[in-house]
Amino acid sequence: MILLSVVIENLKEAIIGESTAVIKYRLFAEKAAKEGFNEISKLFNAISTAEAIHIKNHLKAIEKITYSTTDLNSFVKIDQNKIRNSVEGTRENLIQAISGETFEFKKMYKAFLKTAKRNDTYLAEFSFNLARNAEIVHNKLFIKYLKKLDNNEKIKDLDIFVCQICGNVELGTPPKICPICEHEQIFFKKFIK
Repeated sequence: MILLSVVIENLKEAIIGESTAVIKYRLFAEKAAKEGFNEISKLFNAISTAEAIHIKNHLKAIEKITYSTTDLNSFVKIDQNKIRNSVEGTRENLIQAISGETFEFKKMYKAFLKTAKRNDTYLAEFSFNLARNAEIVHNKLFIKYLKKLDNNEKIKDLDIFVCQICGNVELGTPPKICPICEHEQIFFKKFIK
């Protein structure tokens, strides 16, 4: 059996990764807006909001597992200058985002899920699974927008909805039931930039 401390460290590592993504995607959104890609900017901002939901879920899991409150500042140390220096053009930023999301759902969350399952830590497993499935959606959306950018296609101004439970992102209209967390449509909030 794996120690519970490993599961907690994985939750903390996930929070650090998601915190980095929140900042990075906001900076990518600013860059896209400056370059006139308003819909890509809107997507980056919406997915940044979704990543913050993952942080909230992981933090709740830590607190329930440890029966204590957790101060994010005690372990989340983000070098914002380093992140700022990683910002490139919108196309390159989309590629960075795709790479990051792919790593999260193919490697990081997959490994964290296995560890949580082996340790029978349902709350961590649940939180990791929600985030992993949302990251798959985020990845697909970034790929979709990159293809449109590469093909010089106009990106339609669509409403973007973010599930407040799992961080799923939907374009156009939210589904009646979230395909990730199975909560009702009322839990989707329209993203306003």
